[in-house]
Amino acid sequence: MKNKSWLARVLSHNWVLMIIAFILSFTAWFIISANSQTETNVTISDIPITIELSEEAQNDGLQIFSGNDVTASVEVAGNRVTVGSLTASDITVTANQTNSIIGAGTYTLPLSAKKTGLKTNYEIVSDVTPANITIFVDKLKEDSFDIENQIKYTVGDGNYVNASLSETVVTVSGPETEVSQIATVAVQGTVEGTLSNTQTIEKELVYLDENGEALDLQLTTADVNKVEVTLSVYPVVDVSLNVEVLNAPSSYPKISISPSSIKVAGPKDALSEITDNKFTVGSLDFSKLTNEKIVRNFDLALPKGCKVISGETSASVSVDLSSYVKSTITCKIASNIDSDKYKTDFASTNVDITVFGPEDVIEDLTASGISVIADFTGLLDDKISSTVSLQVPLSVTLTSSFSECWVYGYYTANVNVSEK
Repeated sequence: MKNKSWLARVLSHNWVLMIIAFILSFTAWFIISANSQTETNVTISDIPITIELSEEAQNDGLQIFSGNDVTASVEVAGNRVTVGSLTASDITVTANQTNSIIGAGTYTLPLSAKKTGLKTNYEIVSDVTPANITIFVDKLKEDSFDIENQIKYTVGDGNYVNASLSETVVTVSGPETEVSQIATVAVQGTVEGTLSNTQTIEKELVYLDENGEALDLQLTTADVNKVEVTLSVYPVVDVSLNVEVLNAPSSYPKISISPSSIKVAGPKDALSEITDNKFTVGSLDFSKLTNEKIVRNFDLALPKGCKVISGETSASVSVDLSSYVKSTITCKIASNIDSDKYKTDFASTNVDITVFGPEDVIEDLTASGISVIADFTGLLDDKISSTVSLQVPLSVTLTSSFSECWVYGYYTANVNVSEK
């Protein structure tokens, strides 16, 4: 067996190993202790900036819209261990002179820093970077606008483009000085070529001032930023307008309708509801007309999906009846009730009937030319157990000799009915 080396023999003693371990530990402690007491400088970054508006400014509705997202940095000095453990939360950077903020506008405020954490054995040895902060202050304003379609396109003859938006109203919110500049909110653009089929395109909203110039709104937000614009291509047809005439005499003056026709666009299935390209705007009931010039306005209530593209929203219907004369005739009331089954007791057996007609015709009108019948159709049960009181409509007709006249008004009679 070979003899161990002298180093091996020395290290084989525990007391030698203990001495070596002590020396190494002391050396490490000395180095660390010396370094921890060494002064050093460190930059603390990303420190939020505290900006507090005065109570007066807040009560006036002012708030910060820009500049309050900036962070700051400062340089600190202290022993290596302390400054090495500092974070942005240990230092507060404050914007000063906020009492100068008295209205909407841009303000530049100086910044200062102070220690706010539990660690105090260090110093702030530099000015705040940046030295100042620039903020914009204003009142909050919210407003809503209809979205206008300003997209340009070309459509072929005989067709019409109906533009519909996925959103029709936008609500904006932001500084009062920005929002107050908005006069119009629109979608803009140009469709190349001639539109022949329906297209849907997506467009961002454009904000325009009162002169139609685009606004660059940096601080305003909206609940809608884009809309889909559907450009539907519809055929166009010429539609004649007419009016329904009720309870009219055999002849009467010409009824005028203005306009006499309109241009209508819409889907083919909707246009098919307009039979023979004629549309009835409403009705004239002669039983409600007197001897005067009559003018009635009717809204153009077209089938759903159709649109008047010639600009009209209503039609005027007129007829001049001022040449006719009035006559009131007392007539006896007859009845279509089953007289073998029922007994009737009319409050009055006569009724005054008003008739209008040409003077040369109506001067010969007498009660014999008027038929007045109390119409009980559908008013009686199969069996009446006691006397009932009814208001019965009167059917009034003129004989053929007076077909050029018309009966004015609606008539009823009060009658008690009982079974015989």
